[in-house]
Amino acid sequence: MKNVILEKVEKLYDEDKYNQIISLIEGFQGYEKDFDLAGQLARAYNNINEYDKAITLLESFKEEGATDPKWVYRLAFACCKGTHEYSKVQKYIEDILEDIPEDNADDEIYKDLSAYLVDCLANDINNISFKKRVEKFWNWFTENEEKLSDMLTKMKAQDKSVDPASITDFTNEGVSLISDKLYFNLGGDFEFTFTCEGNVYLFYLTPYIVSQMPEKFKEKWTFTPFMQGDKSDGFTLKMNDVSVAISDMLVAVDYQSDSDDFNIQFYNEHVCKLGDNDSYHIFFLMMDMVTGEAMSNLYIGTVDKADTKLDNMMPLSDLKQYIIDTLEKNEKQYFDNPQEKYTSFQIELDNDEYSPFRYDVTFGITSFYSLLNGYYSNNNDINLKLLKMGAVAGFLVLINEKGLELGEALNHAQDVSDKIATLTPSIELGRSIGSYIYIDFITYDIKEFLEKIPALLKDYPCKFVFSYYKPFSATIDL
Repeated sequence: MKNVILEKVEKLYDEDKYNQIISLIEGFQGYEKDFDLAGQLARAYNNINEYDKAITLLESFKEEGATDPKWVYRLAFACCKGTHEYSKVQKYIEDILEDIPEDNADDEIYKDLSAYLVDCLANDINNISFKKRVEKFWNWFTENEEKLSDMLTKMKAQDKSVDPASITDFTNEGVSLISDKLYFNLGGDFEFTFTCEGNVYLFYLTPYIVSQMPEKFKEKWTFTPFMQGDKSDGFTLKMNDVSVAISDMLVAVDYQSDSDDFNIQFYNEHVCKLGDNDSYHIFFLMMDMVTGEAMSNLYIGTVDKADTKLDNMMPLSDLKQYIIDTLEKNEKQYFDNPQEKYTSFQIELDNDEYSPFRYDVTFGITSFYSLLNGYYSNNNDINLKLLKMGAVAGFLVLINEKGLELGEALNHAQDVSDKIATLTPSIELGRSIGSYIYIDFITYDIKEFLEKIPALLKDYPCKFVFSYYKPFSATIDL
């Protein structure tokens, strides 16, 4: 009988007959104790905006539902779209997203849950802003600088009373005040380098950390936001039972002038005999040491392992200068910070009154293309990583209600952008134009941003709204 009801329910869903679904399930004795029937009933409640009923019913199956994506989705729908009780569902979503089956990673239900998690984190009052996390780190550093300095001095002098691992563990106490996902390297000459480890979003956070360094440490300490690439021919990497000199790792380079990508093939007899995971890991590590993480991010395209030494290969140690020289030869500007390299784009999307913001865009520029691409592909990975560190990706929408000339509206957008940079800790990512003008940014303290910006915007002859960087985000009138 239960299976017959479930079949009828699916047919009624196709016809949007939610009240009939509710009557059908509620007429079945014991439905409130059946996981499948209760789930379908909660789904129907959600569709007629009876969110409290859906939540109450779903919460009676917490133990069974916590590992079921559909149960979590229905609870997220009710809590995020309905009652705005984000704290009720945030942990369930996080747990589900941490354990996505590899074959199901692209399923829409997981993409939708990641969008709901954006809402949860954006409304989490306990989520400390990135600005405040950085302040906590520098307070820790100020209190412990003398101890850390002493440890590094002893390490450089090869004093066996100091274990390098203990220095790392001690420093991690401070860095983890920002995030436990943030990594670093320490040098004996008071060098402190944050590393991005392939995480593109960190290029838009670590420079702010360095910029907040107290003045009194600047003559002694060198803080760097990401690996700069300073290893020369004399460096040898020992890993996975192989020892490889930088000059013995060979690369062949294919430059794509339309995209400024440098596609790489690499070869070293010993490294290439290893399995793919080990050989690629060693090469990427060595390449970052030579070129720096920013160059790897901005200019390295595809990377493939070669089966044999190729005639046009050069030592890896020459790669950085080769890239710089090639860009110069092609009259292209070289950038060493992803925040500063803007890419123009043109798009054409289906757009109607039901489309989210930005689907009207025809062209624009951005310094964070992967974040922009994530918006249009419903991929919230970067968005979530930023939020988990207390930073917010968002955009202002300039709505030209008074019919200003485009040039005048763009001048207002430029003026607003310049003033925001002086008022709040944030960086502009780019702008795009369609029916509206969009100003993209990352703010390091969203509360401060929303408190200060409205007073700035009131003097402009345009309407402004704020949106988080995801489709159909709730907007805030400014």
